[in-house]
Amino acid sequence: MPHLKVKKDNYGFNWTFYIVDEDTGAVKDISGYTITLKVWDIKGSSLAFSDTCAITDGPNGVCTYTLKAADTDTEGTYYAELEMTKTGVIEDTETFEIYIRPTAPGA
Repeated sequence: MPHLKVKKDNYGFNWTFYIVDEDTGAVKDISGYTITLKVWDIKGSSLAFSDTCAITDGPNGVCTYTLKAADTDTEGTYYAELEMTKTGVIEDTETFEIYIRPTAPGA
């Protein structure tokens, strides 16, 4: 997974994720899974936010997450992963980083 960057208080747009098998690089069919984006501060052990992604092309491993206002209200560096679950299965992607950067002050 690539590292992601977003400005503080920016939201309402999608992040698109392409899930592949980390060992082979082959596309992972995520049809039938529930995909959850989990994000936590690199200094802590509790989640900053966690929410479900929409599967937009299951056979090709594509899902999206729409950023909400509360997701980007605190600057910092975060770890994240996608958790894929279905009956009898829990799998996580490789951990990646999300950077929430400062934005210009308001008027």
